[in-house]
Amino acid sequence: MSKFVKLAAQLDKIPHLKLGPEFFVPLLQAELAAIDAALFVPYRSKSHNTAHIAKSWHGLSLISPGGTVHGDLTEEPYAGRTDCAWTPIAEASPYIKHVISELGGEGQRARFMCMRAGGSLTWHRHGTEISIEQGNIMGQLRPNWYEVIVHVPVRSNPEYSYEVIAAHEYELGDFFAAGMKIHSQNYPEGEAWAFNGTHYHNVFNRSATQDRYSIMLTADIRMKKTFDIVSKAIEAYDGPLIERS
Repeated sequence: MSKFVKLAAQLDKIPHLKLGPEFFVPLLQAELAAIDAALFVPYRSKSHNTAHIAKSWHGLSLISPGGTVHGDLTEEPYAGRTDCAWTPIAEASPYIKHVISELGGEGQRARFMCMRAGGSLTWHRHGTEISIEQGNIMGQLRPNWYEVIVHVPVRSNPEYSYEVIAAHEYELGDFFAAGMKIHSQNYPEGEAWAFNGTHYHNVFNRSATQDRYSIMLTADIRMKKTFDIVSKAIEAYDGPLIERS
């Protein structure tokens, strides 16, 4: 097993992982304030809950195929990354570019996402993101086994929650019985966190008045910068693990 696959297997078991870098919130918020709010448009979900998601979740691209501002606001998880470029919004936001680069996100997809007050997504997994330890797909690792979802909240509130349920509990659970473990975490502004997409997950903005804005990027643990950041964070992690009983 390569060191990269081993690291991915460790990530599979961690619902929320705080990464080392922390960023200067006032500067992040100043660059957010300089972006025309009209540029945040509804996310184009392909699920049957399209209307709900479009009402709750708005965004714009910071790195996208072709460098277009709204070219990466739908689910194309395994599309090629070779033509990804900074968008004009990112080019006008030097500190946001710095944050993404520091996390190893340059050349990957990156977005600025807004979850409206009272909004949520739906419980979901990202396509074929089965656990590495649960098995392979046709003898191969899942297509995106090397990806880690990273969030850096820029404007948030204490009532915002990132939530993860172990896949085996969600799929086998009795929803009328108590005891299903929901791993909930509020990510503070300016902190970088890895959010587990291998298991079922959702986000909830339970504030009635405050929208939440976050930089969201997909980093590649095969890249040295990301590998080093994630490895160091896992070494320091002492929180709960998602284990099969």
